[in-house]
Amino acid sequence: MDELIMTINVTTYEGYCVKGGKMKVYMVPFTAEAEGKYFKGATEFRSYDTQRENENEFFLSARYILRGKDFSGRKCSIFIENNSTEEGIIPTIVTDSPELAFLESADLYSQLETDSNKVTVRIYAKK
Repeated sequence: MDELIMTINVTTYEGYCVKGGKMKVYMVPFTAEAEGKYFKGATEFRSYDTQRENENEFFLSARYILRGKDFSGRKCSIFIENNSTEEGIIPTIVTDSPELAFLESADLYSQLETDSNKVTVRIYAKK
């Protein structure tokens, strides 16, 4: 069974949209709080989920920085970029925590659940 790395509870706000001739682009502002056995923290400012949609494809990319504490109690930051791919939603993680450095090279994937203006993101490491 894959390991749950963290759960991120996201609150979205009214977004912005540009409709071109062949594509729509949405920018959805959000804040987030993360918790898990390795890290607990939150965004300090609004971040954006960018979604591009045309008649053939849908692409999303969310980028944000969480500040909090790693499992050793040390203050740290984590940058997360979630991108949709043909294989699903794949996160890239960069952190200044030596204890969490393994996340930068781990084989990760994200799962999303949506409900109104709430989104839950779960990041897993493949075993």
